[in-house]
Parts: sequence; structure tokens; C-alpha cells
Amino acid sequence: MKIELVIGNARVEGELYDHPVARQLAAALPLDLVFTDFNQVEKVADLGQELTLRDVPDADAPEAGEIGYYAPTRGLVLYYDRPGRWPGLVRMGRFTHDLDALRDLPDGTRIRITTAPTRSA
Repeated sequence: MKIELVIGNARVEGELYDHPVARQLAAALPLDLVFTDFNQVEKVADLGQELTLRDVPDADAPEAGEIGYYAPTRGLVLYYDRPGRWPGLVRMGRFTHDLDALRDLPDGTRIRITTAPTRSA
């Protein structure tokens, strides 16, 4: 599923992977979340709801440019670097465009995540 992150006046496209946890996130869209930096690796926000972990690995190691869910804290995570492998971490999607600006977003930045609008050809 194609998604869009609206950060102020900027729009960043992404996509969710096809698995049960990512589908749960897709069903909750649109979301308005406040993100803060964590360990100079990622931006994280409280999703406000628990997603059921099924049909996904018990641990994962996301890459920069991926979107994840960290079950122990109900965190939706936007990675701009590699955090390593963590239990309870699920890769849910990726950005389809470069997101270098993510690293510089100040704590408290509100990001709206929606289903991407359909583009006409």
C-alpha cells in the first residue's frame, strides 16, 4: 500500500509491506503523530494503540529509510540510520524517496500519515 507522510509543507511517499502488522497500521490511517529523535538513529512516536504481532519474525534489523513498529513501546519508527537487531521490532514499510531531512526534524514535529492519493496519468 502506498502511503504519504506530510511534514509541514513537505510530502514524502512510502509504501507498507504486505504482512498482517503493516495491514493493521494501514487500517488505522490517517494518523497524526508527534515524533522525537531516539539515539540519533530514528524518529519515534507513540502509535497510541497496540498492534498484534503475527506472521512476522520475533526480532528484526531495519535499514535506513524503513518504517517500523517497536512493540514494547507501541512506537511507530522512521529510520534514518541502522539501529541494529532488536526483539519486538517489525519492519513495516519503506520510503520510496530519499528522506535525508528526517534526521534534522526537531523533537515534537507532527507528521500526518495517510494513504497516498491516487495519481492520474
